[in-house]
Amino acid sequence: MIGIYRYLYKLMPKFYREWVKSYLKYANFSIPEEKFVGFTILYGLMLLISFYILFWLLNVSYIFALAIFVVFEVFMHVTLILVADSRANFADEILPDVLSLFSSNIRSGLTPDKALMLTARPEFGPLEEEIKRAAKKTLSGESIEDAIKVIPERINSKTLERTVKLLSEGMAKGGSLQNLLDGLANDIRESRLIKKEISAQVMVYAIFIFFAVGIGAPVLLATSNHLIETMSIISSNINLDKVSMPAQIPIKIQNIEIDNSFLLRYSLSSLAITSIFGGLLIGLIKDGTERAGIKYIPILLVLSIGIFFLSKLMIFKFFALSPI
Repeated sequence: MIGIYRYLYKLMPKFYREWVKSYLKYANFSIPEEKFVGFTILYGLMLLISFYILFWLLNVSYIFALAIFVVFEVFMHVTLILVADSRANFADEILPDVLSLFSSNIRSGLTPDKALMLTARPEFGPLEEEIKRAAKKTLSGESIEDAIKVIPERINSKTLERTVKLLSEGMAKGGSLQNLLDGLANDIRESRLIKKEISAQVMVYAIFIFFAVGIGAPVLLATSNHLIETMSIISSNINLDKVSMPAQIPIKIQNIEIDNSFLLRYSLSSLAITSIFGGLLIGLIKDGTERAGIKYIPILLVLSIGIFFLSKLMIFKFFALSPI
């Protein structure tokens, strides 16, 4: 099985293999990248073939089997992104406290390497392990300005990376480490406070998009579906061959022939696409990155599709027409 995984891994383009390797590291997964890629592709193909045969026996379109394959692949890769981003967000949140504790340890008279070792605490989450890695390098004789460069290697945080870079450069140039730590901690706190204020100000736009995608769009689609279905029923009961129009009016009346299954597929596809881009847009508005909106996509998908079918049912009950 390992040989199959390795073979499938080598078939993938280089940029994809590097991406998987990086995000496995950022997510702190110990699984080898060959095994992850091979497992994802092999079991995805097995799902595709299994559901294709099942749907073929049930006389269901093979598109659903392909959709299941895509969902499985997306789920496996999105999991990496979400776990990595969760670690990075926690590190950004706790970073000012880490810097303040480091500064307090130095202020108490400890040497920088000893102060760094005592800064690693369990409540600091992923930073605890990275700080311990850096502290061990100082014990082996490496300078502290070089040792701390390993801290952001396994956490995908630009804030942490820039902070460590400033610390390393400041110590290399002989700056006061205590003042540098306090200044960086205060700057990060102020930056996060400003970011939260901006996020609160644009929250109304995110709420509007959420309701427009999750409620407005499915209600409008359900209403338009009902209108088209009603017009199809009415036109099918009219013999248009007997309807005559004046010769001077160039209008030709025809029956409306639209497949109801096509309307349903179109509506569900529209809701799915709208939910995906709506979730990404909400993440961009709230947190400044599209990846932050990935977690909203399943919520919008379930909500919009549920509202769509509920609206169709309510419209049917209200107008007393047969359901499609």
